[in-house]
Amino acid sequence: MTATREMTYVYYFYQEPKSFSGGELVIYETKVEGNNLSKHNDFKVIEPRNNSIIFFPSRYLHEVLPVSCPTKAFENSRFTFNGWIRREDGSIIDN
Repeated sequence: MTATREMTYVYYFYQEPKSFSGGELVIYETKVEGNNLSKHNDFKVIEPRNNSIIFFPSRYLHEVLPVSCPTKAFENSRFTFNGWIRREDGSIIDN
């Protein structure tokens, strides 16, 4: 099913004031050669901002940096919803 993913989205939310650090999204410029993906040296680091959403092409390689929450309290951490916009039968649908 991953072959039908066109766009990836990540929605960030957390309790304010922010009680954690880290959790940045790193999106790499990605070259597609047939079925192979390779990341280049170019990348963008996106800070998780409360009540924000990020969209990026699903073929882009990416990672999330570690989150540090000194209080170790669940409610003080960083939260996300993520999903994909998929291609199906030649059309774009939300999933």
